[in-house]
This record gives sequence, structure tokens and C-alpha cells, in this order.
Amino acid sequence: MDNSSDGDTILVDKGTYIENVDVNKKLAIVSKSGNPEDTIIQALHPYDHVFHVTANNVTIKGFGLKNSSSGSGIYLDSVQYNTIANNHLQANAVGIHLWNAAKNNILINNTASDNSWSGIRLSPDDSELASNNTLINNTIVNNTYNFEIYVAYRNASMQNNIDTTNTVNGKPIYYLVNASNITLNSTLNAGAIYCINCQNMTIKDQILQNNSQSIALFNTSNSRFDSNILSNNAVGIILVNSDNNSGLNNIAINNMFGIAIVASTDNHLSNNVANSNGIGFDVHESTNTELNNNTANFNEDNGIALSSSIQNKVTGNIVNHNGGGIKLFNCSNSLLNNNIANSNMYAGIDLGSSKDNILTDNIANSNREHGFELAGSNSNTLRGNIGNSDMDHLPDNPQNRTFKNEIEDEDIENKSFISSVISAVASWV
Repeated sequence: MDNSSDGDTILVDKGTYIENVDVNKKLAIVSKSGNPEDTIIQALHPYDHVFHVTANNVTIKGFGLKNSSSGSGIYLDSVQYNTIANNHLQANAVGIHLWNAAKNNILINNTASDNSWSGIRLSPDDSELASNNTLINNTIVNNTYNFEIYVAYRNASMQNNIDTTNTVNGKPIYYLVNASNITLNSTLNAGAIYCINCQNMTIKDQILQNNSQSIALFNTSNSRFDSNILSNNAVGIILVNSDNNSGLNNIAINNMFGIAIVASTDNHLSNNVANSNGIGFDVHESTNTELNNNTANFNEDNGIALSSSIQNKVTGNIVNHNGGGIKLFNCSNSLLNNNIANSNMYAGIDLGSSKDNILTDNIANSNREHGFELAGSNSNTLRGNIGNSDMDHLPDNPQNRTFKNEIEDEDIENKSFISSVISAVASWV
């Protein structure tokens, strides 16, 4: 590497090499045998990438790349027009990582297996995702989260060419861009499904697991996802910048997030089950979301969580035995009606820094700390609710609690499971 010049080809003999390689020149680095099982490069420093590519027009072909336990087998760092072919990426944190808007690269005939985080990961900068990359015939198997699009930058472009020759645990990836009026049903036996700038899509009867996102809708509208089973993903189903979609009868179990909605409007989730996740249902910076008759039990954190969202309706849901039941943070103008939130570790229904919400006919009994908690919230209306008394669990700083919450009217008052007072919603000054 040190003695090479732009445009050179480096041919590597069979053997095992212990090093981390920084590629900062236009080079072709190729194993003589073409066999990744007999030409192996192991990370000398496991916290660093095996190949760290910072140049354009690089080819890496025919290697086994291992043991970057905190890095990647191949890390394409904001680069273009590289070809990564016929490699086996194994026992790294990430197999192949396209970072910071890496674009116009080709990944072909690679195998990414047994990596501790993801097999192939595409990550953005703050303006666009790694885009116009082409993935062909890559095998992604037995990684914690096999295929990953990093979604923190919600306005990023996702115009990649990823066809169904790419597989997750032997099942094809469906990565659809600018598609419409397509039904993806169980006959396809998909490994992961992405819809980018799509309309009128139907995703149903899929069994999807071990991805960063198994069903992902980005800038997609008027679509539905029904009767899918999502397990052991970072996020089972995620909607980002996607409007007027619906989800019915899905089951999300053992994910970090069961179903997530981000920066989206007018989406409806009904009769879904999100049990034993980190968070069951997560709604962030979204408007007019409706959560109706869903079940979210035994989640480590909240069963249903809404943050920085307005005009949402949460009705008829069962949210029991979670870290917290229903949590609203910095939310307003929403309706919580006829929900059951019992036996949660913290509060049944918790409004943090939220205002102008209406809570009617909800039941929150036998929660460890509070039935209803309104710390930092004001101008909310509570009527006809039933909740356990928490007189023994008042906050340590009652002077910081806000007030002006209406907890009864002339006709209907809130009732306590124990003492005829919902103490957690009383107005402290």
C-alpha cells in the first residue's frame, strides 16, 4: 500500500494477514486465488476497520475480512465508484458499512455473516443517505440485524438499486423505489421490505426477523401493512415521512421498537399486538396518529409512547405489565379514551410536559407508582377515569408541579381504585 500509486493493482497471495488497512489511493486490491476462505485479513486492532476506504475508484475483491469487533470489515467513508466483490465479512461489528453519503458504489457477490451488529449497513449524513449504490447477489446471514438503513436523518435520499438477488437468511430483500399499486404477500417469502417514495402498496402475511428494520416505509403514502409477524429486529415496522397509511393485525415481539411512526401524518394502527419489546408503539413528531384497540404488554419501557406529537387519538388499547403504560411527552391536543393501563412498573398513564389533552374513561389500576401522572403538564382535562391511589408515592418536589388540570366536571368525576382521589393528577403549586 505505501509503495503503490493511483491506478495500481495489488495482488495478494493466499494466507492470513493480521493488520488494519487504510486505502487512500485509487487501487485494485485483489486476492490471487479469488477465494475469500484462503486469503484472510484479520484486524490487528479490533476497534478499527479491516479496510478503511477514503479514496474513490477502489476495488476490493476476494478476501475474508474478520475480527473488527468495534468496526467494519469494509468501511466506505464518504466515497464513490468503488467495487466490493466476492468477499466474506465475518465476526465484525458491521460487515460492509457505507458511511456518510457514500454513493455510486457496487457491492456484488459478498457474504456478510455472524457480525455482531449488521451485515450490510447504509448510513447518511444530514442531507442525503448513501444513494445510487447498487447491491447484487449479496448474502446476509446470521447477523444480529442483517440489513440496515440508518434512519436518523429523515430527509435523506434513499435512491439505491437493491434487487431481490440480495438475501437475508435466505429470503430476498424487496427494496422498492417509486413503486405503486403492488401487493407483497406471503408467496414472496421476503427477508426485508423497504418502500421508498411509494404509493398504494400492500404488505401482508410476512414473517420478518433479524433486521434493523424489517418493514420500512419512507415518503410512502396510502399504503397498508396487515397481518405481518415481526420479531428480533431493531424496529419491526417503521414509517418515516409517510402519510395516510394503516396497519392492522400485525404482531411485533422481541424488537427494540415494535412499531414506530416518525414525522408522519394521518396514520392508523388498529388491532395490532406489540408485546415484549423495548417499546411497543412509538410515535414521534407526528400528527393525527390513531392507535385503536391495540395491545402492548410486557414491554421493557413504555407500552405506548408519544413524543412531540399533536392531535393524536389513543383509544381502546390494552397496555399492561410494562415499564410504563401510556406515556405522552411534550404532546398536545390529543385524546386518550377508554384505554386500560394496569400493573405497570411506573405509571399507567403519564403526561410529561404535555398540555390541552383530554383523558376520558381510562382505567389505570395497580400500577407500581402512579395511576395517572401529570408532572410538568397543564390544561389537561380528565373525566370519568379510574385509577389507583398513589398517596404513598408523591413526588419529592411538589412545588415544581404545574397545575390548571381539570380533573372533574359537573356530571362525571374521576374515581380512585382505592381512595376516591386520583392523587397523581391533583394540582400542586
